[in-house]
Amino acid sequence: MTDDKDVLRDVWFGRIPTCFTLYQDEITEREAEPYYLLLPRVSYLTLVTDKVKKHFQKVMRQEDISEIWFEYEGTPLKWHYPIGLLFDLLASSSALPWNIIVHFKIDLTSFGPSTGNSWNILQKKMDFVISLLEYIRQQLNDLSFRSFFVLWLQMDSCIH
Repeated sequence: MTDDKDVLRDVWFGRIPTCFTLYQDEITEREAEPYYLLLPRVSYLTLVTDKVKKHFQKVMRQEDISEIWFEYEGTPLKWHYPIGLLFDLLASSSALPWNIIVHFKIDLTSFGPSTGNSWNILQKKMDFVISLLEYIRQQLNDLSFRSFFVLWLQMDSCIH
């Protein structure tokens, strides 16, 4: 039987080798090389879009670059799902690296929220972090001194 720590380590520190390829119908000035990344399973595609966009900008005309979106075997990838979940749902039985197609042209607002509005995404993430920190603060305030001390010792042992 697998140890719980091994499973947690695989989930939290697991990475998926990924190959981003520009869609064949995108207009380019020269051939686009694929872009390879190791994507953390617990991350989101929105956190790598700038890297992918910068890579493919080198071969595209500026007027052809608009909103970026990704697909895997004809299925648009939802940006608000964790990368590990997307991989497990769509590609876990396929060979690695995970081949994701990059698009710059067709508007896919019908498939979910836009990836182009980075400020709203950042704002939602910050709201979540602030509410999470507030919850943790409240839970810590409700701890007895003994429980707080035990928690402190546990955290200290993890650091060293």
